[in-house]
Amino acid sequence: MSSAVTCLGHRDRGDDAVGPLVAERLRERGIAVLDCQEEPTRLLDAMVGLDLLVIVDAVRSGGPPGTLVRIEARDEPLPADLGFASTHAFGIAEALELARALDRAPAWVVVHGVAGERFGMGDEPTPAVVAALDPLVERVVIDLGQG
Repeated sequence: MSSAVTCLGHRDRGDDAVGPLVAERLRERGIAVLDCQEEPTRLLDAMVGLDLLVIVDAVRSGGPPGTLVRIEARDEPLPADLGFASTHAFGIAEALELARALDRAPAWVVVHGVAGERFGMGDEPTPAVVAALDPLVERVVIDLGQG
């Protein structure tokens, strides 16, 4: 099974740093991470031929900071009530639906979100979000079949 992981976010926007921080930890374990340069539409070509794409991003779920969320999206859109912390007008949910429309989407998409609280430029990640990083990395590794 061909699989890949991508981690979205911006290092200087508080809890939105989840993606880059998880990407660092995965790379330290020898796991390649697709780089989309904070722009989800750059994943369109990388998705072609994948059986599984694992996505990591900060979310605004209404839950306490650090709450982990896992969503499987095989053929259905990502839940509309789950707010991704993207600073782009075209976020991961829209990029995934575009990939489906263009017949480029993986057969299986798993999104790992971490509920955040602070997303301002220059904010530090909240302690609860930082504490969630190691458990999140383990969940991603398991989904990639490398656990």
